[in-house]
Amino acid sequence: MSLANRLSNHFSACRLVSLAKVKGASEFPNRDSRGPYVIMQHGYEPGDATMTGADYILGRSGAWLGTHWFIRMPVPERRKEFLFSTVAEVMEMMENLTSKVEVIRDKPDNVSGDAPADEEMQKALTES
Repeated sequence: MSLANRLSNHFSACRLVSLAKVKGASEFPNRDSRGPYVIMQHGYEPGDATMTGADYILGRSGAWLGTHWFIRMPVPERRKEFLFSTVAEVMEMMENLTSKVEVIRDKPDNVSGDAPADEEMQKALTES
């Protein structure tokens, strides 16, 4: 059993994951040689008394989304909100984050309840 820390918007708590080997990576305009990227973190939601850890992906909105929803999102919406073409783009976004952690707790509107998981994306995230 691995211990989890509370989710944080501090860059040192996050992992930058390259998705360069995922099908469709070359479709990203102006990506750098290892892009696209997602920002991940393993932790528990602020205020969670059980301190149950899970994996989360940080979106451009500054909110964290559980990977279990991320891998079920339609590809266009996932790309628009959660994938970054370059490390510079990631750094700029991280610099503008506030210290207040926001978590998308409910199923996103664009995810149907029975949407299958994107197995290729799930594999890329778990192998990182």
